Amino acid sequence: MATEALISWQAPAHFYVEKKPDWYWAVGIITLSLAAVCVIFGSIIPGIFVVVAAVALVLHASHPPKLVRYEINDRGIVADNTLYPFLTLEAFWIPHDEVPHKLILKSHKLVMPLLVIYIEEVDPEEVREILLKYIAETEQHEPFLKHLLEGFGF
Repeated sequence: MATEALISWQAPAHFYVEKKPDWYWAVGIITLSLAAVCVIFGSIIPGIFVVVAAVALVLHASHPPKLVRYEINDRGIVADNTLYPFLTLEAFWIPHDEVPHKLILKSHKLVMPLLVIYIEEVDPEEVREILLKYIAETEQHEPFLKHLLEGFGF
């Protein structure tokens, strides 16, 4: 049974920072240094893994994020075609001091305990009022590692 969207918007899947050539040089130098240390200590396979992982990270970080269509309906939150039912969500938080605005959802799932959704095109207060009808509002914070990686441009 299809449900009607209470509110919907589009936003990027993640925060994106344009990369300058210096960023690529720094990643390359760090990667080659780590790989060289692995080879010096006789660990060829971890050295190869470092290079492959760095190439994958650079390829992922160099592409702008795709736009995702988000929707809140009476069953849960939909991101593109993935439904996050309210029964699996414990709480939400919308930090008012951060720009761009984001919705932080705390889930009961062990694999993905926090879900961060950027809010664009709609009023965050309107999103808050709708979510208050379905789940609790408790202060949540993004993990330090996420802030660290965003600071490094990933």
